[in-house]
Amino acid sequence: MISFLKLIRIQNLLIIAFTQYMVRWCILYPTLKAKGLELQMSDFYFFLLVLSTVIIAAAGYTINDYFDVKIDKVNKPERLIIDKGIKRRVAIGAHTVMNIVAVLIALYVSYAIGSWKIAFIHFFCATGLWFYSTNFKRQFLIGNIVIAAFTALVPLIVGIYELLPYYKTHSPANLGISFKIIWLHILGLSFFAFITTLIREIIKDIEDYEGDKEYGCNTMPVVIGKNTSKAIAIVISIFTMWSLYYFQIFQWQNKDWLSFYYFTLALQLPFAFLIYKIVVANTSTKYHTAGNIAKLIMLLGVCYLFVFAYSLLNYINTLHAV
Repeated sequence: MISFLKLIRIQNLLIIAFTQYMVRWCILYPTLKAKGLELQMSDFYFFLLVLSTVIIAAAGYTINDYFDVKIDKVNKPERLIIDKGIKRRVAIGAHTVMNIVAVLIALYVSYAIGSWKIAFIHFFCATGLWFYSTNFKRQFLIGNIVIAAFTALVPLIVGIYELLPYYKTHSPANLGISFKIIWLHILGLSFFAFITTLIREIIKDIEDYEGDKEYGCNTMPVVIGKNTSKAIAIVISIFTMWSLYYFQIFQWQNKDWLSFYYFTLALQLPFAFLIYKIVVANTSTKYHTAGNIAKLIMLLGVCYLFVFAYSLLNYINTLHAV
């Protein structure tokens, strides 16, 4: 059981579930409440949606390790699970079963909310993760972008499933409302997830340089070198800090001090520390540490939604008090 939990990256799955629940309760719920509207999905259906997403991610981790056994024996032999804790045929069987179950759950939920076609998002992700493991991850940059895009879909799926009933039953325009603020925040979180994942994937490729080179993978560090890849990761990190600063100007102008200081302390400073760790990294262990810092920054970005929800609900309560 412990080997299986390590194989499916249980800690990452918990972050995925946490992210989707945060989007529901910290973006959708307060903004809909401010417009006098309610969430459309029941708690049970939303749980199934999250479960489907998590199972597909678990299947993706499983098939990735299945095809990476030889490379992992070089890059991280101490963390090898398949052929060590779990047999290969068990891994491939578990991958197949998990994907079938996840897609069936997605079909059930999408049918229940009136649009079974959106379940193709889950089918697309399951299929895409297979091709990532067999092909894309061994190509220059493509694998990094694919994983970053799938990560960005995690919060986006919540908005699609939760708001689709409004679009199907009655146009938001007819209700005299706009969902623009909701989509802006969800898309903002999706972009943040994309960019931080892209940085982390580049760092991981540098960490895995030896095994990837030995087995002919055309990852960024193998093709253009470790130092150039480090420079690209740093440039993307600086660009992200600049993007956050742009939002901080807006927060400052609107005297949203809580958000401003959260961005400064929980995002900008960790990003600066990440850049430092990338610059000084010269071993696989140090690159692994830098990758974990990138993951932490992503989690802190999700946790900002607590601040957003608190500020919005506090504003709503103030209006009601008046």
